Amino acid sequence: MPIRPADRERLAGYHAAAGDALLQALSEGGGADLDMMIEALSGKALPADQAVSILAGDWSCRMIKVGGLLPVTAYSPFSCRMTTDGGFEKLTGSQRTKGQIYRDGDRLVYLGTGFVAGDRPPAYAELPEQADIQADPQRLPEVGVVEMVSQTKGRILFPSPQLESRFNILLLTR
Repeated sequence: MPIRPADRERLAGYHAAAGDALLQALSEGGGADLDMMIEALSGKALPADQAVSILAGDWSCRMIKVGGLLPVTAYSPFSCRMTTDGGFEKLTGSQRTKGQIYRDGDRLVYLGTGFVAGDRPPAYAELPEQADIQADPQRLPEVGVVEMVSQTKGRILFPSPQLESRFNILLLTR
C-alpha cells in the first residue's frame, strides 16, 4: 500500500513530534493522565516479525493525546479489533479509525481513515489527496507506528495527527 506523501512526511517527523509533545506533557502536565502516558510508553517494542504474530484479536484501546491544545489528555478505554490480515478498527467512541497494518522496512505502520461514529469511511487509499478537517463528514488520513510490547500490551503511535494534539498514543491492552 503506498503511503501518501503528507503521511510519509509525518512518519519522517516522528521523533520531532514525539519529542515536542513529550516535553510539553512532562513540563506542563500532571496527574493520572501523565501517569497513563508513561504507562503507555513503558516497555520495549518487540521486533516487527514477532509483533505480527500477536496482533490479531480484540483489544481494549485507550487514546492519549499529547502536546498541542493540552499537555496530555487520556480518554476512557474503548474497544478495538485487529484481524489476522492486518485489519484494525476502533469500534467504540465518537472518534474512530479503520485501516490496515503493513510492514515498512523493520517496523509496522498503520494506514487508516479517521472518522466520526455512524459514518462509513472510505479506505485510506480512496481518501482525497488533500485532507479537509472542516469537511462534513470528517474523514482524515491517519498514519502511525505499531509497536507490540507483549501478547497483552501494544500501542499505535501517531505523529502529528490532523486534530487537537501533536502526538497520539493508542494504548492497546487485553
